[in-house]
Amino acid sequence: MNELFMDFLTILLPSFFFFYMAITLIYRNMRSMINRIAALLMFAFQFYFLGEYIKTSLLPQYQMQIVLYGNSPMLLLVICCLVHLSILMGSPTTSSFKRVLPLIYGAPYVLWMVFLVTKDHRVLFNAAVTDGRSPLDPLFLLLTVSFVAGYILLSVIILAVSWYRANKVKHRQVLLSLLLSLFSLFAWFIFVTLLLQLKFVNARNAMILFFIGYLVWAIVLRHLIGKYDIMPDYRKLFHILFKSAPTAILLLDHNGVIIEMNPKAKQWLDGIPTHEIMNYFQFEDNLRIVERLAMIQDENKYQWEARLKNPNNDELDLIMGLELIEETDEKLFVIHLTDVTSLKVAERKLLKSEQNYKYLAHHDSLTDLYNRPALQEQLQEKIARQECFALILIDLDNFKPINDRFGHSIGDLYLKHIAHILKDCSQPDDRIGRIGGDEFVWIISSTGENNELERTLNFRLSLLLQRPFEYKGIEIPISFSAGFSLYPRDATDVAILMKNADEAMYRKKRTKKTDFSL
Repeated sequence: MNELFMDFLTILLPSFFFFYMAITLIYRNMRSMINRIAALLMFAFQFYFLGEYIKTSLLPQYQMQIVLYGNSPMLLLVICCLVHLSILMGSPTTSSFKRVLPLIYGAPYVLWMVFLVTKDHRVLFNAAVTDGRSPLDPLFLLLTVSFVAGYILLSVIILAVSWYRANKVKHRQVLLSLLLSLFSLFAWFIFVTLLLQLKFVNARNAMILFFIGYLVWAIVLRHLIGKYDIMPDYRKLFHILFKSAPTAILLLDHNGVIIEMNPKAKQWLDGIPTHEIMNYFQFEDNLRIVERLAMIQDENKYQWEARLKNPNNDELDLIMGLELIEETDEKLFVIHLTDVTSLKVAERKLLKSEQNYKYLAHHDSLTDLYNRPALQEQLQEKIARQECFALILIDLDNFKPINDRFGHSIGDLYLKHIAHILKDCSQPDDRIGRIGGDEFVWIISSTGENNELERTLNFRLSLLLQRPFEYKGIEIPISFSAGFSLYPRDATDVAILMKNADEAMYRKKRTKKTDFSL
């Protein structure tokens, strides 16, 4: 009964502790590779301890099967996970060692399989040995002990190199604590093995001492996790750090799926399903977030201007900053969103004011037609491109009596009516302007013969006569005189073209006919 109680205290209870450790690690962050390997290490410890308890206290008749097919592979998994965990904890210094992980896992298991295939199981484990010596085959025992001691020593070396090259103070403290605990475990393993070889303790007592050492090391490891937060729950940490951040922050995985976002982001994105949030950001180049993430290959920071169109909130202009984080065991993206809506509104107002200023500088404020300087510029551009065109000068008849009789407000409406008719009669490539109180210029592209061009111009100008001005029962017929000149036939200079058209128009005005003249 005493032996069973000792086995319960030294073997079975530690297995429950390792099970607790594994579950808490998985619960904290299943996405973390460090957590997964650490949990696997704890599970391997648990099954190893359970195997020893079953072999010793419950089913001693199956010792050979339990040792060769249960405890041996679990012990090998423990030391392999220990090396793997040391490599992960030493990152980024030890990142290159990840390439040899298949060899680290494969070497001891290949050797274990070779022994099982080439040797009789009763030779590998001699159940008849009960004098305190190990029942394992000496060569099998030697190689097993060598692998266990060698992998523990390898883990110590990896952590020592990582500690020496680490720059951050907290990281150095964590690595140093792990290094000291592993070094102590290695020293304890050597000490107990030496006691066993010198026959100061038998195999059973040596195994109990090994279990005690592993248990103490696991307790120290658990303490380090709690003290230094070696494997933090990033969700909890994210909320603590960014809960009161004035900017919106989103955490994405390598596929662009949102893992977490802070309260500010939730406020801006309220009402949008999480899996559709990325579709509500609009960019000038029309690239989506997922496509942008696919183009990112290094740890550089990226920044874009974006617009968030949330149907449940106001539209926001944002500066989107994106940073790739690869120092963890998983590839993550952090998106920072800064609201620049007020700045963008001011910028758009300034741009619109500038556009309005340019527009007013080139257009007549009353009729919204081109003014004289703008027409001069349009004519110069056409001449530079050597485009054929007709320049028509239109002067309204009897405009002064209209102002005198009906007032200037009616006169202004009369001028707007004329401008509206000219716009309706014009073609897309025509240019129309007002260069004086009652003078208009109409620039028409021309490629036909003179007779055909004159008929076209006569028809289009006659449309002015068909739409008299009407206002509150007042009807004022439209009367005008027009003259035109052709480029390049009549002149190649703007001033001469205007002079020729003006002379032709006054010839018609003297004849008192509503017509045009070449």
